[in-house]
Amino acid sequence: MTLASSRAVLALLAAALPAAGATAPPPRDAPYLRADGSIYVAGNDLLAPFFDQLNALFLQTHPGFRFTMDLHASALAISGLTSGKSAFGPMARDAPASEQAAFASRYGYLPTDIQIGWDNTPDADHFPPNGKYPPGLWVNVRNPLPSLTVQEAISILTTGSPGGDISRWSQISGDEGAVGANGGDWAKRSIHVYLPALRGLPVLATTRLRFGGRPWTPRAEYLPMMEDVINAVADDPFGIGFIGWWPTDEGWDRHAELASKVRFLPLAPDKDARVSHGGPGDLYPLAGGIHLYVNRAPGRPLEPWLADYLRLALSPAGQAILASLTQSDGFISLEPKDLAEQRAKLE
Repeated sequence: MTLASSRAVLALLAAALPAAGATAPPPRDAPYLRADGSIYVAGNDLLAPFFDQLNALFLQTHPGFRFTMDLHASALAISGLTSGKSAFGPMARDAPASEQAAFASRYGYLPTDIQIGWDNTPDADHFPPNGKYPPGLWVNVRNPLPSLTVQEAISILTTGSPGGDISRWSQISGDEGAVGANGGDWAKRSIHVYLPALRGLPVLATTRLRFGGRPWTPRAEYLPMMEDVINAVADDPFGIGFIGWWPTDEGWDRHAELASKVRFLPLAPDKDARVSHGGPGDLYPLAGGIHLYVNRAPGRPLEPWLADYLRLALSPAGQAILASLTQSDGFISLEPKDLAEQRAKLE
């Protein structure tokens, strides 16, 4: 999107918003106010293009406000909120329980989670062969499996789910090819599960919670890094690996070689749902959310300016900004029913 077209979009979006009345500024003693009077926000760097446009739109109806955006990593979001130095915590993934517990240990309640969209894909420059991928499942390029459902993935990667554990490729009953109970080569073999050994990684912790909080399968082989998971899958036609992002090529000379030996596995929420391939605008069931975490004590209202800001992010105008960044940054806006649920949290 060119600068001229961006300005045109902002003008159209601003025109669609009702004029805001005078909104009370932040308290003068707010710990997130900098010496120059700007509102300090720390969080994820991938969200910078979104905030560039959202802040510009907010300032059109809230003149006099200023922001200092310190966007480097999602790890800053909850820590900045816990310290009080950040007005809210932008995160391009789900916050693990450990980060939320650190906040609760200080305040006695959990941070309020306002989800505004989905981060389907990380940094475009590091992901072969067609751009970006969300956290997901990878198999050897020789594996003929077309896709899995989320429940099948749960049964493969964890143990004790209501659907039962899946340990052999023959148990993928919906497949009519070489995978499944049809006598093909894969049907005769066990599934080899590879996971990163860094179990504290947020993507591992939050995905396990999405999967019901059950333990990872005892059959999993834990490897030091995500590069090692990809390497194992590239060498094992009967393997499947879960990683949070494709390993970057910085200092990893096998990046291009291994990209041709593995493939991203399509996933569907259930057997009746459309299968996602994880491309731009194609929400993958394991993608992380885009969250704005805020410090809101139970029974207390949000500060007026912050409530206005969050409403803007969840408004048609704010969601249109996310949609405008789908092709370039992988962001996906929320469905109407999800928007209604998030807006209700502001009341």
